[in-house]
Amino acid sequence: MRTLISALVWTLLLASLSAFAQGMATSTDAPQVAAVLAAHDYNFSLDKDGEGAPLIQLEIAGGYDALLFFYDDDPAQPGYESLQLYAAFATDGRVSLQTVNDWNYNYRFAKVYLDDDLDPVLESDLDLAGGVDLEGALVIFLQNYEAVFETFLAEVVGE
Repeated sequence: MRTLISALVWTLLLASLSAFAQGMATSTDAPQVAAVLAAHDYNFSLDKDGEGAPLIQLEIAGGYDALLFFYDDDPAQPGYESLQLYAAFATDGRVSLQTVNDWNYNYRFAKVYLDDDLDPVLESDLDLAGGVDLEGALVIFLQNYEAVFETFLAEVVGE
């Protein structure tokens, strides 16, 4: 009897782990991401970048534009294993390197750097390769980015 119960417990455990793993994504593509964005009422357009990878321009934080890049970290696997949200700000060089360093020291979920024109860029990455619930992870990723974006606008860019 004990062996039968043990076998049943192991069977249930393995079945639940299998069901859990089936809901996990380790990569994505543009149609999957677009479906999540549409389901959550984001305004966006789908295009391709200079290398042919999908590129989504989306409206965040009450009307600002951000870009969502797709990165293929492992060409041997199907799909894109990471996503990056990107927003650049034209500040005519008003933002100092010290301000950027202070921001990176004090905030999480996004990094800031100065581009070639010495204007700030705010980026954040979402790694899918370890396995995530795609819709849940993408929604939280967007919410975190929008919150950081709004704080960055107010504290650094001055808008």
